[in-house]
Amino acid sequence: MLETLPVGPSAEACCAPSVGLEPALDAERIALVAKALSEPVRVQILDVLRRSSESVCQCELIALFEMRQSLLAHHMRKLVDAGLVNVERRHRWAYYSPSLEALKELTSWLN
Repeated sequence: MLETLPVGPSAEACCAPSVGLEPALDAERIALVAKALSEPVRVQILDVLRRSSESVCQCELIALFEMRQSLLAHHMRKLVDAGLVNVERRHRWAYYSPSLEALKELTSWLN
């Protein structure tokens, strides 16, 4: 027979965390960013963009990561949709740069 735990003021106080929910936290946004970064290659791509002094052409990323353009486009779409990366079209090429605002947001939450 399973024993039921008492529910009441003493049980709630015992099990309550020392901090409550943060009302300013945009959990949906953080979850979207986390999902976009759930693939190691996307973390690596974002790191390359973050450390680059200028926008990076998709052709450079294709060569660096040794992947097909269609696969790179898939990963970049996830990063762009999450707001982590900005894209600029120049003729037939796409150039990518990190969203500084999104990186600040992520850093702020992690701190």
